[in-house]
Amino acid sequence: MRRDCERCQREVEAAYDDPRLRKWVKGYFFLGLPFLPAIPIIGSDFVVMLPLLMIYVVGFGPAIGFIKEPPKCQECGAAVAHQAAVAPSGLV
Repeated sequence: MRRDCERCQREVEAAYDDPRLRKWVKGYFFLGLPFLPAIPIIGSDFVVMLPLLMIYVVGFGPAIGFIKEPPKCQECGAAVAHQAAVAPSGLV
């Protein structure tokens, strides 16, 4: 992907640190989906399931941070800004 690098003062090739890991991290949020019908049972088990659920939820913070990490310039390593979404003409 091409982005404008402020440090290089030109348009450069930018990439994320680990693109394959980013795909796996996006799937992390869906790991708990099959357990939604069992929420009453999970909430009533204070010894095993509730602490495991808390560990799963604590993992959201690093996962969100990893997804929000901006791409980096391939030449100097500086973080480059995400391109803003452009509204289609005629809809504004």
